[in-house]
Amino acid sequence: MKTIRTATAAAVLAAALAACTAGGTGAPASPTSAAPTAGTATGTPTTTPGPGAVGPEEAAVEAALRAYQQAVATQDWPIACSLTAPETSVQLVAGVQAGGGRVATCEEALAAVFGQPGAAETAVEAAGSTVVQDVTVAGLNATIRWTSDRQGQGRADGATLQLIDGQWRLAGTA
Repeated sequence: MKTIRTATAAAVLAAALAACTAGGTGAPASPTSAAPTAGTATGTPTTTPGPGAVGPEEAAVEAALRAYQQAVATQDWPIACSLTAPETSVQLVAGVQAGGGRVATCEEALAAVFGQPGAAETAVEAAGSTVVQDVTVAGLNATIRWTSDRQGQGRADGATLQLIDGQWRLAGTA
């Protein structure tokens, strides 16, 4: 049971860290700043050429990641869950339940995961050290890749996001 719980915590932690701190300022982004711009739904992928987000669509994806990471780092579970795709929230709850956790909501599941020893500190560390490497937007889907430190070790991560009701939401790891 503990192995499943640890694996679930690690998977959720990776997704949470990917979405919480994707750059330099560490300032939370407004969830409404993740609105699409003209041409987003054309299906033509746009990719940033170097570190960080450069266009408005890519910047909106990065802002959603930063907002999520900030919410996790400050343990603001309602905000973190509002920045997660509904299917992802359901999978999170199911994963924590499968690991023996007695949770019923996304908020309870995140609290259980980040209540594990060292998880909250790791989330804060990652949030403060994330540097976005690239963002790719293709219609209503996006992929973001970044590097961050966790427990003093550099790590490369990625996440997928979906544009739902005009807001980019974390959908999984990439």
